[in-house]
Amino acid sequence: MFLDLEVRRYGKQSPRHQHDHAQCVLPIRGAMDIDVEGRAARIDPSMAALVLPGSGHSQQADADSRFLVLDCAPSLLETLHLGRLAQKVYVSVPPATRRLIEFAELIGHERLSICASQLSPLLLASLAPDGPGVASPMEQLIARVRANPGASWSNAVMARTANMSLSQLHQRFGQQFAMSPQAWLTNVRIQHAQRWLRGTSLPIAEIALRAGFSDQASLTRTMQRVSATTPAAYRKAQKQPG
Repeated sequence: MFLDLEVRRYGKQSPRHQHDHAQCVLPIRGAMDIDVEGRAARIDPSMAALVLPGSGHSQQADADSRFLVLDCAPSLLETLHLGRLAQKVYVSVPPATRRLIEFAELIGHERLSICASQLSPLLLASLAPDGPGVASPMEQLIARVRANPGASWSNAVMARTANMSLSQLHQRFGQQFAMSPQAWLTNVRIQHAQRWLRGTSLPIAEIALRAGFSDQASLTRTMQRVSATTPAAYRKAQKQPG
């Protein structure tokens, strides 16, 4: 069965084309404007695109964007009983899928090629819709922030994303999390930074930028204030035997 999984960069613009295999485009970082059979959308780390065989499509990616791209025979969707997924063009990226995408990026091209047959079904299954319910604007905002904490999430941007006023945004975060939107965002960014500190060997400076901090010093100050430790000390403690 035809199956290929790799990390790709796209040029700024690609002319309209089609292919005879199914393709799932999962943004790692950055974003892409894509049009599939006249249905246009902008995908980012919170949204993936599924292109079925024979579907005409074109795309234009932002500079320095990276994508995890799964090319497979259409029969794989049938084998995995993912017929409902095949009815979609754009699907939300849940936390489980985001973890798999991060893992795929970190293991490198050679290991990714070796693991493709095991990882690809997990990726597709994690994307499959499990019910007819539609997430509320607030739930969609939370998912988008958690998927891409490094983006510029000002209160105005969050309010616009959730389709509510600034006062409504503060009210909803107070009711749901007992804190302000920016305090909640800081906690999310620290959680992501700590996960990368535990599970990767990425430089702390790069982790800081990925998590949404201006630099390593900003991450260090914030972790000291919130959790009374530094990134280096946290990473060292996590690697010590329990």
